[in-house]
Amino acid sequence: MTEKRTIMEQPVISDRHNELQKAQPVPYRHGGDVWGAIEVAGVSVTEILDLSANINYLGLSHQVKKAIEESIDQVVHYPDPQCRRLIDALADHFAVSPDSICAGNGAVDLLDHWLHAVKARRVLIPEPAFGQYERAVAAQGGEAVRLQLEEKGHFRLDVEAWRQALQKENCDAAILCTPHNPAGWVWTAEERQAVLTHLTSAPVRLLVDESFLDFLPDGRLLSCCAEAAKSDQVAVLYSLTKFFAIPGLRLGALIAHREIINAIVRRRDPWVVNHLAQVAGIAALADRDYHRKTWEGLPQERDYLFQRLRDLPGLSPLPSAANFLLLRIEESGLSSTEWTKRLRRRGILVRNCNTFLSLGERYLRLAVRDRAATNRLIDAMRAVLAEEGML
Repeated sequence: MTEKRTIMEQPVISDRHNELQKAQPVPYRHGGDVWGAIEVAGVSVTEILDLSANINYLGLSHQVKKAIEESIDQVVHYPDPQCRRLIDALADHFAVSPDSICAGNGAVDLLDHWLHAVKARRVLIPEPAFGQYERAVAAQGGEAVRLQLEEKGHFRLDVEAWRQALQKENCDAAILCTPHNPAGWVWTAEERQAVLTHLTSAPVRLLVDESFLDFLPDGRLLSCCAEAAKSDQVAVLYSLTKFFAIPGLRLGALIAHREIINAIVRRRDPWVVNHLAQVAGIAALADRDYHRKTWEGLPQERDYLFQRLRDLPGLSPLPSAANFLLLRIEESGLSSTEWTKRLRRRGILVRNCNTFLSLGERYLRLAVRDRAATNRLIDAMRAVLAEEGML
């Protein structure tokens, strides 16, 4: 039987961690907490294999690292409050005007600002989805309306059901993610056009989260950046932390109509993006060799991970266009919480999907890494299955 959990619950990984959680008003419910994991596994950060955060398996670009090292002495100055060079680089990347872009301290920072700027009140959000969408809506005083995606269709968006839900639920805003987190599908050109066409006859604001779109070599063809720069109905949320492997620097961008951008810039901290993050973003966008190597290598590593997982009893990975896989583990006889605990003891972090409301204890999400990392994961999972007598 699937274990039911409240939205605020999270597995306890140590006594000290539990004490910290009680002291915090909002528990941490995302991947990438290597700092908490080292206490449980008893190893250093470098020994942790983190598959819980969807970061480019190539790691930090050499050009980005060099740019940061060469700029370290400049932190004695305030960062550029207008992010001039970074905005210009982003404008080239998206092929839009600089006045339709603002940079932020990660995509989540800009999600909050967009919701406030458009005064969203009833926001349609597919389920499962990135949990920060719903929490950001609530923080702005709005109401999140969930559209349940069908498990039998691998949680893919049904555009017609989406359109009907917008009207039936009287929503004034919506959030979509492509490639979708956590399922990994990407919308087609036809689905994209159907969504945008609907907006021409509906008074709805749409935010499209394209945080993982750069992982597709032709991803820009499926982007809504051009529409976002022209229309106040559409906006695009973009993260540089995933594709360029710089989550510790916190860097994102919002592409929207210039009036929305101006409204956001007027109300926020003028130094929201630190100097090293700006420098890293400029260097990352310019590193075309890094882009090419990702596009060439990712499909092979993703397919290898998919096949190795599928060969294990009780495990069923879902097809993905992104740099992660959603893995159904229900037939293994172990819950997602139990899988997470056992792998963590072996120094491996995976994303427990019980924080996605509709997934319960039946799914894990795994980031794609290189061949050696995948083999380490598979060896650990085989050991867990052997303990359960399934191998």
